[in-house]
This record gives sequence, C-alpha cells and structure tokens, in this order.
Amino acid sequence: MKKKALSFLCVFLSLVMLVGCSKAPAPQSGDQTEGGTEGEWKFERPIEIVCPWGVGGGADSTIRPMADLLTDILGVQVNVVNVEGAGGAAGVEYTYQQPADGYTFMLGTQSLILVDLQDIMSMDFRDEFIPVAKLVHSINIIAASAKASAGKYSTFSEMIEYVKEHPNEVSCGMLSATGADAMGLRQAIRGLAIKEVPFGSGSEMNAALAGGHLHLMITGTDEIAGLIASGDIIPLLALSEKRMKKYPGLECSGELGIDSYIGTWRGIFAKKGTPQGAIDALVAAIEEAVQTDTWQEFLVNAVYAEREGYANPENFKKLFLKEYEELGAYLESQGALKKRY
Repeated sequence: MKKKALSFLCVFLSLVMLVGCSKAPAPQSGDQTEGGTEGEWKFERPIEIVCPWGVGGGADSTIRPMADLLTDILGVQVNVVNVEGAGGAAGVEYTYQQPADGYTFMLGTQSLILVDLQDIMSMDFRDEFIPVAKLVHSINIIAASAKASAGKYSTFSEMIEYVKEHPNEVSCGMLSATGADAMGLRQAIRGLAIKEVPFGSGSEMNAALAGGHLHLMITGTDEIAGLIASGDIIPLLALSEKRMKKYPGLECSGELGIDSYIGTWRGIFAKKGTPQGAIDALVAAIEEAVQTDTWQEFLVNAVYAEREGYANPENFKKLFLKEYEELGAYLESQGALKKRY
C-alpha cells in the first residue's frame, strides 16, 4: 500500500513539474503593459507629446491634428504639452526628466540636432532619444512684409541688392538663431549683413511681419500660407531644388544656384529606455493616422504635400544620422561646432 502511494506521489509531482516547465516564460520588462498580453501594448492612460516650441507655430500646428487622430485610434487622450525656450532645448530637457514608461513622447526637428551639436543640452541628444516617425517635411520660404518692403523690393534679387546698399537695416525673423531656419537664411544671403531676430512663437513672428515691424522672415510654407493668400506678406524665395506646385511663380534656390535646400521636418521621438512595445504601438497608430482623409487634407492645406512626409523608424533614423553629419559640417564651417560624435 505504501509503495503504491509513493508511486502515485512521484507520478503526480512529475506531472506538476512538466506542466510548470511547459508554460511560457514571464515577459521581460518593457514587453507589455498592464492589461496587455505578451508582445502587445495597450495604452491605458493619457499620453503626452511634448512640443518644444510655442502655441501657434508650425510645430504646434503639425502635432495637434496628429494628436487628435491618435486619440481616436488609440482610445486614450493624447495631449500636446508646449515647453518652449532655448531653441527647443527646454522641451528636450523636460522630456528627458520624464520617466521612459511609454507615456511621454516628443516632437522634434533638425533644429534640435543643431542645438545638440552646439553643446547647449545637458545630455547627448543623438544617443538619448530614439527617432520614432517623421510626420512632415516642409519647404522653407524667405518672405517679406508687404508693408515694410513697399517701394523697396518685391523679389529675392531686389532684396539682396537693397541689403547690399543698406547693411544691418533689414531684419529677419526666425524661431531659433541656432536652428535650421537660421542656417537656411545664412546660406541664402551669402554673408550679407541682415539682423537676425529670434522669436518665441510663430504667431508672434507672423504678427510682426504682417504689421510691418519686421522686414523679412524665414519659416516653413505651412506657417505663412494664409498670410501669403491675404497679401500681408510677399514670398521671395523657396529653399527647394525646383519650384513649388503651390507657388509656381516663386523663385527657388535650385534655379538660382544657391546651395540651400534645408526644409524643416517634424517627427516624433522617444526617450531612450521607452518600452519597444509602446513605440511599436504608437508607430502603428501613426501609420493608420497618415492614411486618413483628414491627414491627407491637412497635408494639402498646410502645403506639406510638396515633399514626402511620413517615414518609418528605420528611414527616419537614417535621415536623422545623415543630417547630423551635414549639419555638423555646416557648423564646423561656421566655427560653431562644439560637440562631435
């Protein structure tokens, strides 16, 4: 009897061990979130996307319609948090201080690359942030105030001649004196004496130009399409290889032999350490969002359809690293490069 009981116990324990060993291993940290199954991520509370620039500018105007679409697709609120200052560095620092738990992302442009290469941030941006998805890629335009330029110039060539005769009298607004807009301007004006005026927000800069308090402005086409249509500002030059479909009469840098084509791209980044599941889930939602009629209509209305906008993580990373090399070379030529990777 005892032998039979012992044999039964041995068989029972063997079965328990077999079942235990056949179970899937517990997921590692970052593989899933609360409420999700292995390999899946389900957002269960509001998501923040930090915009390192002010309300009303091109960056803010790009991320808000995307946030609305992502809210509908993901089923949780996606909030835009504006943290402006220091050419975008303040927003990066804010994002860097947040936990990498999959609920905080950040909008970025190549201006942040320039800020990083000038060693303005407390961290190495290239190594501490992950490119998630590029959303849009605009064409920058140098435009003039209709009021301030009246009787002086109405084309880019005329403006250049005027600046030669009136050095340091013409002012040009931009969102960051250390950003891609400043780089594009300096390439286009070829060392002429123009006063660079940084602004904290696109709306403030637009108002100054329309009111005649500012002579020129360099910015993305999306930010000034309405002012061009109203006649408050005059587009002088598109920084592009060929003329824009939207403004076929506008000269472009390519036809004038000006080596200045940089246009502002805007994409979403994640802090290093963010769970891959969260990144994959957000990318899937973005891919769905960019296919909607709402987003496609936004691209046309904001004049983003001139260049390919969306890029997946792999292609976005390639562009990101490529521009680190190009922008680094530019800063070195200007004697402003302070950090090398």
